[in-house]
Amino acid sequence: MCGINGVFHYREGQADRELVRRQAHVQRHRGPDDWDVWCEGPVALAQRRLAIVDLSQAGHQPMPNEDGTVWVTFNGELYNWPEVKPQLVARGHRLRGNSDTEMLLHLWEEKGPELLGDLRGMFAFALYDRTQRRLMLARDRLGKKPLFYHDDGKRLVFASELKTLMLDPSVPREVDPQSVSDFLTYQYVPSPQSIFRGVRKLPPAHRLICDERGPRVERYWSLPVTADPGIGPEEAIARLRELLAEAVRIRLMSDVPLGAFLSGGIDSSIVVALMAQASSAPVKTFSIGFEDQDFSELQHAGRVAKHLGTDHHELVVRPRALELMPRLVWGLDEPFSDASMIPTFHVAEMARHHVTVALSGDGGDEAFAGYVTYPWARRYAKLDFIPQALRQLAAAPAALLSNDDSIGRKLHRMGLSVVDRHLEAMSHFPPRERVAVLSRALRESTSRHDPYAAARAVHARAKQAVGDIPALLYLDAMTYMTDDVLVKVDRTSMLSSLEVRAPLLDHVFLEYVARLPFDLKLRGDVTKWALKETARTLLPPEILARGKQGFGVPLERWFGDDFGRLAREVLLDRRCRERGWLDPAGVEKVLAGKGARDDKHARQVFTLVCLELWAQTWLDRPRESLAEPTDGPLPLHEAVAADAKD
Repeated sequence: MCGINGVFHYREGQADRELVRRQAHVQRHRGPDDWDVWCEGPVALAQRRLAIVDLSQAGHQPMPNEDGTVWVTFNGELYNWPEVKPQLVARGHRLRGNSDTEMLLHLWEEKGPELLGDLRGMFAFALYDRTQRRLMLARDRLGKKPLFYHDDGKRLVFASELKTLMLDPSVPREVDPQSVSDFLTYQYVPSPQSIFRGVRKLPPAHRLICDERGPRVERYWSLPVTADPGIGPEEAIARLRELLAEAVRIRLMSDVPLGAFLSGGIDSSIVVALMAQASSAPVKTFSIGFEDQDFSELQHAGRVAKHLGTDHHELVVRPRALELMPRLVWGLDEPFSDASMIPTFHVAEMARHHVTVALSGDGGDEAFAGYVTYPWARRYAKLDFIPQALRQLAAAPAALLSNDDSIGRKLHRMGLSVVDRHLEAMSHFPPRERVAVLSRALRESTSRHDPYAAARAVHARAKQAVGDIPALLYLDAMTYMTDDVLVKVDRTSMLSSLEVRAPLLDHVFLEYVARLPFDLKLRGDVTKWALKETARTLLPPEILARGKQGFGVPLERWFGDDFGRLAREVLLDRRCRERGWLDPAGVEKVLAGKGARDDKHARQVFTLVCLELWAQTWLDRPRESLAEPTDGPLPLHEAVAADAKD
């Protein structure tokens, strides 16, 4: 796992090696073990390395091929490297060591941009061909590894993290009002846009090719959307077990200590169970809990750890964790208000004291219908036999009721389509509530923008093949998972220089899961049915019988204590009022809410707080200050600080 950045003057100009070096230093937490910059004429590639596979200098990056005509800087892991390596040698390629990065160079020599079809893993990389004067950026199929870029018409600059780009004075720091509106809706800024105009994210499963004609972005893979009704339960369970065991096994490739996050839920538990089967020593597992037992999963995680005989470690997170907010706001790059970033940071920090790599259970909810929103959507859809025009007429009185009125919300949702109901349920500020907190200026500048439009298009692609409700899984996998879950895990873990791997997001495994009939995922009101059956012989029965419990933070329990004070200090501050994004009266109404223990209002307040804290961190400070978090210089994690070279 690493941090990459660079520049390519595709029309005219010479690369500034010193600027690229300083930019690389900004993301040193992503790679404290080694660094370098390769610069020649119009191009410069930089690397901050977290050494995982081949710890020797043979893994040093940026890395050239044998004759120096191709160079690459790579972030990620290629799990099929042990399989591909002997094939490359048999075809006459000369290898310098055992680093999976070499795979990219030699496959490029054979296949050019089509090499991406041969990769199995998580990655973001930049590869430059000196002979062709051609740069390729690429991102893995599900978007586990990030990549931002800016094109000014003459040169392309790119980096793993947005803060790295911001050190370049020519990269715009102008906030996109539509992205602010999107953030309030979703709690993240959806790809491919970023919070800044002119800066974009390379979407998952896409490559960017750049030569003298400029950059072109192309999709190279799509998750299948057509189910195979011929797959029965027994066949599905057997094949799932086989594919997931393989996905776990290949992710044990490491030359450094490795462990796993364990929540006690089905996803992380089955990953740990399969790790235990494939490992000769007890698996190191790590769990986070809260003093508030309604939210803590430590008891369940401990039961699984005991059942599997793991070397288990636990940490209780207390409300003072909100002191982390300045660092997390800096570390997340863009406005982000998924409160589970707090326990995710803590579990990663704890794990890093013991291991350098951790496996996680991310991806199971989107693949196997694990969220409560799916059975909820199916129950609501029973009303959809009524023509939508009549349902909209019946829903009209909802406009006269408060947004907080439960009857009003139910009436309102009657008139919506399946996808719009789902999007509203996933929104922190649905349309009519978002308008109430936006300033007049921001309402006017975003009046033609519909935050749901892109999501509806994603849903429509899958709906044609599998139907309204099953298509919601595809929608969440392509949006919420890639732009929220995976962003949260990547940024918070890399702040502690920890690599996280997700076997449930193995693309070979997911391609099979996508073909399963929907009733093998959501059977009645039983979510993740096929995955639970796959784990039945591996885990205690009480773990399989548990309902869904998110990795959340009890904000509504903390409201009125540290969080309440933080919210008022931030949102009633002069800077927030003068920024002109939010309507003061609307903010006051959200702050008043329905009470200190109302979850919805707590999440809305947290979203507004995160937006203003982001603005204070990223806009109110000089550009050069963005290289450091607001709470002081960023120390490298103590486990790796002694080995850092700079």
